[in-house]
Amino acid sequence: MKAARLPVGGAAFAPLVDLLKRSLSEGVLDAVMIPVAGPDGRSWPWILAGKPERLEGAVPLPPVMQVQGARVLMSLAGAVTGKRIAAVMRPCEYRAAVELSRLQQLDLDGVIVLGVDCPGSGRLADWRSDGEAGADGSGETPLRPACGMCTEFTGSGDVRVVPGEDGMFLEPLTAAGGEFLESLGLTPDEGAAGEAPADPARTERALAAREKAFAEIAAEYSGLDGLVKLYSGCIGCRNCRDVCPICYCRLCFIDSKDQRLTPSQHISRSTSAGSARLTPGTLLFHIGRMAHMSMSCTGCGMCEDACPSGLPVATLMSMVSARTGSLFGYAAGEDPDVPAPLGTYREDELHEFED
Repeated sequence: MKAARLPVGGAAFAPLVDLLKRSLSEGVLDAVMIPVAGPDGRSWPWILAGKPERLEGAVPLPPVMQVQGARVLMSLAGAVTGKRIAAVMRPCEYRAAVELSRLQQLDLDGVIVLGVDCPGSGRLADWRSDGEAGADGSGETPLRPACGMCTEFTGSGDVRVVPGEDGMFLEPLTAAGGEFLESLGLTPDEGAAGEAPADPARTERALAAREKAFAEIAAEYSGLDGLVKLYSGCIGCRNCRDVCPICYCRLCFIDSKDQRLTPSQHISRSTSAGSARLTPGTLLFHIGRMAHMSMSCTGCGMCEDACPSGLPVATLMSMVSARTGSLFGYAAGEDPDVPAPLGTYREDELHEFED
């Protein structure tokens, strides 16, 4: 690995935060998007810091994910023209940002993404209940199900950030990332850090957990009857949609005027079928959401964290995404230069599904 080394010093990630402060002071960057510790000490809201002192309390890798970083970055779409912004993100957040850029919802030009090697995160509900549960990568604290199945935990973007016992290493992954480091006087050195451990044991555990979870979902909730069973506990809050970085529509089809039933239509449906669920459209909403964005799902697990009924919506979405992605040889957010399959027409494909 060819990387620049930042010496160990202070709290975890202190060298990176100090570097970002210097980049603002020297005018290398105009702003930095990063989580910071909230007043209660148990939350980490995202901020866009334009002054070095605003980075006090910055935490590049909080123990829980409260808001998906790509969703935050999307709020800057079209506003970064002529400005240089750095965003510190987890791998799943950056991959979601790549998908949003493919969908023309986000312009990554002018954004330097610092992708941190991720140990995973704890469940938000656990953290809020006791203030201590989280994830430190040691396996001693509970990971969210989505993180337990994740094999893409290596930092990605323009610069990979690799924490280590003898320093923090910054590996340029793109030309823009290399220029950023060079502008700060950091010269990547061949073998400066050595090859970061791939942690094959963690990958093996994640693959096993994914295979087990997918098998259980397929066995329990297969077919239309299975989906009806799965979503019978849905209360229609739409939290899964609202926290998802890929669900970007200003007005969801399921909430449009055309989908609202009048009282007489409710009565007519209940009379003809014997009964009708209130509110209607639960299955339509979830199947529609799955069809719209499963190809772009990066497995961040935010939908499952936000579900008050505890439904395994992220596990199901990850399974569907893996299956649909394999049909097209596509991995969400993996290569920014590869076009999205659903936006690419090919006359000669998928013949195995023809009658």
